[in-house]
Amino acid sequence: MWKKNANLIIFLIVIALYLVGQFLIGTYHPVEKRFIYNAPADADFLYYGAIANTLFNQFPPDNPAFAGVKLTQPFIQYYPLAILAKIINPYNGIRILNIVYLILFGLLLKSLFPKRYGLPLVILFAGSTISTFVNALGIDFISRGFTHAPFFILLTYALFGKNNYLRYISIFIAAFINGYLMLITIVFLLVWLIIKKGKEELYLFLSGVVGLALATAFITSEAVDRPFYFLITESLQFNPVEIIKHAVPAVIIATLYRHKQMMILLAVAIIFGALIQYNPFFPVFMTYFAGAMMLAAGEPIFDRSLPYSRVIVAIMFVCFIVMAVVKFNPSDMKYFPRHDDKINAAVLWINENTDNDACFLSVTADENDLALVMQYRPVYLGVISHVAHLGLNWRERYNQILQSFQTGRAPEGIDYIFYGPVECKYFPNVRLSYPVAYQDNYVTIYKAGPD
Repeated sequence: MWKKNANLIIFLIVIALYLVGQFLIGTYHPVEKRFIYNAPADADFLYYGAIANTLFNQFPPDNPAFAGVKLTQPFIQYYPLAILAKIINPYNGIRILNIVYLILFGLLLKSLFPKRYGLPLVILFAGSTISTFVNALGIDFISRGFTHAPFFILLTYALFGKNNYLRYISIFIAAFINGYLMLITIVFLLVWLIIKKGKEELYLFLSGVVGLALATAFITSEAVDRPFYFLITESLQFNPVEIIKHAVPAVIIATLYRHKQMMILLAVAIIFGALIQYNPFFPVFMTYFAGAMMLAAGEPIFDRSLPYSRVIVAIMFVCFIVMAVVKFNPSDMKYFPRHDDKINAAVLWINENTDNDACFLSVTADENDLALVMQYRPVYLGVISHVAHLGLNWRERYNQILQSFQTGRAPEGIDYIFYGPVECKYFPNVRLSYPVAYQDNYVTIYKAGPD
């Protein structure tokens, strides 16, 4: 009975684990001793929530952290979140989608590999190594599955699905969800095409190339400060430590299960992770995917391949629990709700009295002092890390913000100046020569743009 239902039991355990995670990550405030479900867990979640809340305002959408400039990163995967944000709020939408994509991914694996989808599911969603810098795929899935899982769902079907036309469409769409992961995939597909020389492999490769080319042209068209290939030319350096730490389990699995295609993907991911440091997370994620698919689709090399692989996955599961606790424990004040009740009345006024695309000048100083107004309206400059890696010149706007609070004059394009608790902390006693549009005990909003 255990043999027959082991995969399903594993599936249900992972779902239960993820449900618990959604109630803890970014919800419990250790200082206030209460759960808060409508606030960002950190700067990244503020950015996700801002995209979700503003996505339907125009197409292509503006970057909420760099108002007036189109979003120069993949954003198709944010539309389901944007729909949920209108019904509940983006942060609960993230939690719901994290679970939904886990279930969809599990059902896909079950349909493709009915006899052994349980252990691969653990590697993808609940596997890790002890690492101090780069997250395992499962660690990111538990909090960010809503943005990463769609790519891997599409990639899984593209590589192992039954309908060739749907496979080609899947790989095409995947390019619009994560361009860097798609770049790794394209190199892998090219190598596989050279080896197999088959018609299906050619069409799959061409579908991926066309999708990647169109996505690159569309998404990077607004990043005029740097050429589209800057992510490679500015990121070349040899630094294999993190990728090796995460690749070890997949390499061990490769000694237990024979699957030539996934071994090639693993090798390509390791090369990218060692040489191109634009975003070290994505090559690491691909190593976990390659290891999981090797275990799902590969042929066992030894008689005891399955027992050995269970030991490896069990160790990865324990490491996942340890790393998840270390990373997401709210008592460590890393992933806890960032909110400020003092700005609630001002935010309500903003939502009821300003245009959806009104540009706000506000201040983000660090992870704890965030321009929370960005959740509802685009800001002149949000968290710098969210715009710097997109090839956008953030320095000019940063200097303009400093000058604005020093001179009392806003740069062109600003509709409102938000002067709340964060702004008061860093620019006390500032005098702004604009009419007051809103004021309470904690926030003053100035009308800087034309009437």
